[in-house]
Amino acid sequence: MTTCHRVFLESRCFERGYTIDEVMPCVVARDGDIWTINIDHPAYPRHPKPGFELPTPPPAPLPSGPGTELSKLLKRFGIEPTPTCQCRAKAAEMDAWGPDECEKPERIEEVVAVMRAEAEARGLPFLDVAGRMLVRRAIKNARRKAKMD
Repeated sequence: MTTCHRVFLESRCFERGYTIDEVMPCVVARDGDIWTINIDHPAYPRHPKPGFELPTPPPAPLPSGPGTELSKLLKRFGIEPTPTCQCRAKAAEMDAWGPDECEKPERIEEVVAVMRAEAEARGLPFLDVAGRMLVRRAIKNARRKAKMD
């Protein structure tokens, strides 16, 4: 017996080619989304369904977007992420936002604030106007790259 969230059983079903209805006999108890499952029951999806092949997902696109482009620009100045900085997380967030969202004044100021804090932590000089220019250049580069793809 095991207890898990229902999505884990649903995920196991998907991975092995079963529907949730086919494996429900192995569910012993349900408390909302927390289910108790008899993993020794014959209906439990222990192995892939005969003849089932998991579809191959398309390859993940290479990261691109304003955050990736900003990281490239900063790297030209010798500024790279450290294990303790917010750089990678903010770059990923910017990529998720996309150029239009990044271009909003409040988003630019949010990114510049992170850049300012990181410059202070590293003992580097920082000008907000230069930070804004870099963010805008990164947005422009991301748009250009998107047109090329």
